[in-house]
Amino acid sequence: MTSTENYAILRNNSKTFYLASSFLPAKVRYKVLNVYAFCRKYDDSADSQVKVENPDVDKIIADLKIDEEIIRQLKLGIDSDREFKRIENIGDLIIYSYRVAGCVGLMMCELLNINNKNGKYFAIDLGIAMQITNVCRDVFEDLSMNRVYVPREMITEILIENDEQKKILFKSIKELISLSEEYYESAVRGIKEIPVGSRFSILMSLRLYQAIGHKISKNETKYFTQRIHTTRFEKFKILTKCLLEFCIYHLFGKNNNIHNADLHHYLKELPFTNEKI
Repeated sequence: MTSTENYAILRNNSKTFYLASSFLPAKVRYKVLNVYAFCRKYDDSADSQVKVENPDVDKIIADLKIDEEIIRQLKLGIDSDREFKRIENIGDLIIYSYRVAGCVGLMMCELLNINNKNGKYFAIDLGIAMQITNVCRDVFEDLSMNRVYVPREMITEILIENDEQKKILFKSIKELISLSEEYYESAVRGIKEIPVGSRFSILMSLRLYQAIGHKISKNETKYFTQRIHTTRFEKFKILTKCLLEFCIYHLFGKNNNIHNADLHHYLKELPFTNEKI
C-alpha cells in the first residue's frame, strides 16, 4: 500500500483528522498514515462482516514495532462489532472506547516516542473522548447496521417517532457529550507530554473533535435531520483559537499535571491504564 493510497484513505474517511495531521512533521505523518490505514482497513472488514487479512497493512504495523498487546486490544474492540452485542452500561462503553480508540492513542505514543506512563494515560483519554463523540454523532448510521452504542442503562431502545422519544434520546446524547468532556479536559492537561513538533497537531485534532460534540448539544432539531459536522469556517475559527491556545499554554514548559485515575475506573488490568485508584 503506497503513501498516496494512505493519504486518500485518511482524506476520504476522516476530514477532521486529515486536517489536523497536516501539521505533523513529515516523517511522523507518514507513520500516522500507515497506522490510520491499518485501523481503517481492519474496521471496514468488521463493518462488512468479513474478516479480511491484509498482509501489506499488517506488515506495515509490524515494521513500526508497535506493542503487540496494543494491537490485540484494538482488534478485540473492532472484532466485537462483527458479532455486535448491545452496550449495556457506561463501563462497557468506556472499555469499548479504550479498545477501538484509546489504543490508537497508545499507538500514537509509540510513533511519537512518548514512553512515560502519564503521557499514555492522557493519550488513552483522548481516544475515549473522541470515540464517545463518534457514538453521539453516528447514532443513526450505527442503527442502520443494527448497532446501538448508547448504553442500555441510559436508553432502552432508539425511537424517534415523536417529539417525546426524540427528547429522551437527545437527553442521553447530551449526557454522553458531558462525559466526553471529562476525557477531553484530561487530554488537554497532557498536551505537554507530546514532543513539541507534534503537539499542535494533536491539540488541533482534539479541539476539532470536541467541537462536534459542542455543536450537537446546541442543535437538537438538526441532530435528527442531518449528520452534524463542523463547516470550513468553523474549522478556521478553531484553527485560529488553537494557535493562540498553543502559544500561550502548550508551547513552553513541562507538564506537571497528575492524571485522574478515576477516569480509568472501568479499565482495570487493561494495558497501560492508570490503576492507582
